[in-house]
Amino acid sequence: MQEELLRSDQQNSKSCFPIKQERQMQQQTEQEDQTKDLFKMIDQGMVYYKNGQYTFAKVVLFRSSSTLLSQIKQNKISEQVKPMALEKLQDGVRLAEYCNKQITQKQQQIAQKDPYCQQIIETSMIRKIDISFEEIIGLEHIKNQLEETIILPNLRPDIYTGIRAPPKGILFYGPPGNGKTLLAKAVANQIKCCFFNISASTLVQKHIGEGEKLMKALFDVAFQLQPSVIFIDEIDSILSKRSQNEHEASRRLKTEFLISFDGIQSSDQDRVFLIAATNRPQDIDDAVLRRFTVKILIDQPEYKARVEMVKSLMSKVKNNLTDQQLQQIAEKLKGYSASDIKAVVKEACMTPLRADRSIIFSIHSQDIKAVSKDDFDLAIEKVKPTLSQQQYEEYVKNFK
Repeated sequence: MQEELLRSDQQNSKSCFPIKQERQMQQQTEQEDQTKDLFKMIDQGMVYYKNGQYTFAKVVLFRSSSTLLSQIKQNKISEQVKPMALEKLQDGVRLAEYCNKQITQKQQQIAQKDPYCQQIIETSMIRKIDISFEEIIGLEHIKNQLEETIILPNLRPDIYTGIRAPPKGILFYGPPGNGKTLLAKAVANQIKCCFFNISASTLVQKHIGEGEKLMKALFDVAFQLQPSVIFIDEIDSILSKRSQNEHEASRRLKTEFLISFDGIQSSDQDRVFLIAATNRPQDIDDAVLRRFTVKILIDQPEYKARVEMVKSLMSKVKNNLTDQQLQQIAEKLKGYSASDIKAVVKEACMTPLRADRSIIFSIHSQDIKAVSKDDFDLAIEKVKPTLSQQQYEEYVKNFK
């Protein structure tokens, strides 16, 4: 009997071996195809560089070079291909850095020609963005949609043309505190493009006529430095519905916005994207709202995202929470926004410090009492969600 079982086991092992070998060969082929695609992307970036399209070249070269570097570090490239990969990587990084210098020079030239353009570049243009999609917990379907809508068209503008051309206007709407601004910044970081962060204080000026001039300068600078993303936060405060009692300056600002926005949509080749965020879409002017062809609801975190959010925020804090307790906490946080959840975690982490303030100056950081589920229960009692369940249901009913 034992001999039969041993013989059967050996036969199964032999039959499984070709399957494993086939899988390994398939994985190797897929990896080689990915490497070839990265080589093609670097070559495409070099074409943009030779044509003087430095911003497009920078976007493609940075993205492809960083991915190629990651593959080399993880030993996913064969020894035969590695010398060519290292050569491509060096060329890509070198040209990307050169393109970055050319873009900086172009920004300085634009600023010298027009004081309003200079003001936009100095006050609204964010040069360094650290947030990435990987750091944003949840919202996976929205991240996939943004990758298809903005990121891929910027990496391959030669493919996304005509009927495949990406939409230029995207509206994020939903309850406050759920990551609308973070998503916009992550998009800009993914494609390494110029990012303009605009608020009401940027465009609403003391002197009549300055607001519309800044609006025009904003789109002019974004057009010259494309690919670029213009992000307007709380757009309802700037471009609200027009009325008879509206101030002339506000009306002219909206008119200039509509003219400039139509300008960036006139060509499929241009890569200027406008992302706007609002908690009150019903207050936006109808003519403005119509121009946002993609409207995305940024909703409150789902259960799985709430669990991951609490776990991530507590990762560097001493605690004795079990997986079951984390799930119970996440269940209690239903109806809380992402910023509300962060406030709850902060409150829970402060509770052990409040237990005995007299020893704060003498206690070692490692001896601080671990955060417990009881601390979270107290924090949830203290920190209430921004929107009540009734308010949230009304919001979703009206705008979803």
